[in-house]
Amino acid sequence: MSSDREKLDRLSERIRQAETKPKKKVESSPWRNAGYDFAGTLIGSVILGVLLDRAFDSAPWCLVAMVVLGFISGILGVWKVLQTKDPPENE
Repeated sequence: MSSDREKLDRLSERIRQAETKPKKKVESSPWRNAGYDFAGTLIGSVILGVLLDRAFDSAPWCLVAMVVLGFISGILGVWKVLQTKDPPENE
């Protein structure tokens, strides 16, 4: 029984130590979000292209145009982030 009690005491101590350690705050940086911004722009343009094709009965031309414009816009957005911000520090 005493060995079980010792194990529980050690476990309790480890839990207390883990709870008192300062937690690292992960900050969201534009570099980390650049991929999501690109994907969101592309997905949004695809949805808009499909809706425009349905509205004007012009399939697939609006979709093709919006995919091209969304891709270009996404690349330019990522390029802008990469040019204006300092790179993240590797920890």
